[in-house]
Amino acid sequence: MSPDSDLLDKLALADGVHAVRASDGLVFLDVDRDAYFCLYAPVAADDGGNAMRAAIRAQLIEQNLVADRPAPGAVARPVTRLWREDCGPDPAHVGLRDLGHFLRALVRTAWRFRRSSLAQMIAHAQRCAAPTRHASHANVAARFERLCLWLPFRITCLFRSLLLLHFLRSYGLGADWIFGVSLFPFHAHCWLAHGDLLLAERLGKVEGFATILQIERASA
Repeated sequence: MSPDSDLLDKLALADGVHAVRASDGLVFLDVDRDAYFCLYAPVAADDGGNAMRAAIRAQLIEQNLVADRPAPGAVARPVTRLWREDCGPDPAHVGLRDLGHFLRALVRTAWRFRRSSLAQMIAHAQRCAAPTRHASHANVAARFERLCLWLPFRITCLFRSLLLLHFLRSYGLGADWIFGVSLFPFHAHCWLAHGDLLLAERLGKVEGFATILQIERASA
């Protein structure tokens, strides 16, 4: 087991908190507070003895990121995949039916985005199973990208991911909702994927992010 895994596995994360190593630090996502916390903790720090680990643990307990109890042992964490983009042709035509789905998804997303916390959005995506239909994730995502070009305003990655979840549901599809982080400088980003296939996202935008949270088969 690698030293960085040893350090994380010695911490009992608080409820709703997710963590991952990124470069020479640790990043914590507190879903309930909708906040990220970064800690400089190079891998070599794990060789600094119990005093260094105790100091790190005390700092994290003070921030309510870890619980003051023994760690449960090794914890399964999201794997940062080798992502790929769809190389197929774009859809030949975006019709009125697609536009209708997009507008309904936009209204639903705006309503939920304004009234829900991050924790509520995630909980909804976890429990809302998409109906089963036959459609291509790549094709629907390509239609979504075309329709987004007509939006008269810029949207954040969180809003865009939720919008795409709603749009996919119109075609009976769900997707994996990925949250990624990078350090020095800190950046956070989220996007959707189907397995290792990126949906309406570019490889160059996500390849530098470590996965801190992955919601499998999400829907909205």
